[in-house]
Amino acid sequence: MDHYSSLKKLLGNDIDSHFFDSIESTNSFLANSPYSTKSQLCITREQTKGRGQHGRDWVSQKDGSIIFSLRKSFAEDTNVNGLSLVVGMAIIKSIETECQLKGLKIKWPNDVYFGDKKLAGILMENSFYKGRQYVLIGVGVNYQLGEKMDIDTPWTDLSKIVKRLPDLQKLTASLINNILLMSEDFQMNGLSSLLSQWDDYDMLKGINIRSRQSNGQFEGKVDGITNQGALKIITKGGIKELYSSMHIEYI
Repeated sequence: MDHYSSLKKLLGNDIDSHFFDSIESTNSFLANSPYSTKSQLCITREQTKGRGQHGRDWVSQKDGSIIFSLRKSFAEDTNVNGLSLVVGMAIIKSIETECQLKGLKIKWPNDVYFGDKKLAGILMENSFYKGRQYVLIGVGVNYQLGEKMDIDTPWTDLSKIVKRLPDLQKLTASLINNILLMSEDFQMNGLSSLLSQWDDYDMLKGINIRSRQSNGQFEGKVDGITNQGALKIITKGGIKELYSSMHIEYI
């Protein structure tokens, strides 16, 4: 039986979908596929050369994680800053519903945590083609990993934190459909929906950080996000805004 047969029935017909048992990278597959104004999906049971944020590897094993990428078309002038936060919230809402789980947080700008351990990650890449902006959204959610996974970040999976694992295909469909739905809302309304509930899901609220920039460094306390999705830092010299986590140190 086709592993994805039940999933296909739960997805909209307006998605250009590609299904694999194993592939090097779902993001790379879509990046090398012809552009389409339809939302494009690549999903796999196993990823052999997955990529995370800042060039890190995304480690996976067959059916141990939910792994997929979406490529969605936006108007060329759409400001997509903060879209990774919307995707993170979509992931949380799906898990809350399907697993009856509370306590998930977003670690700005692209990770979902339970306690102090990473449960899901997001990788965003964008490009422009014929007057449209295309955003690649790579998603990995730890479902049921083996104990011997060699991952450099403290991690957890759903099997460790829920009483009963949800159906893999049903949860996957919920994640995909929710991300597409909330991305549509983002395209029309920006971050207004997210901002109204951000405090409840903000993992970094009140954390002290140090940021090293090309023109020096500063220290301060995290105070939520801006209307554009930037991390807001209260410093002695006033409020600073950060758009990348690359040079952040938690102190």
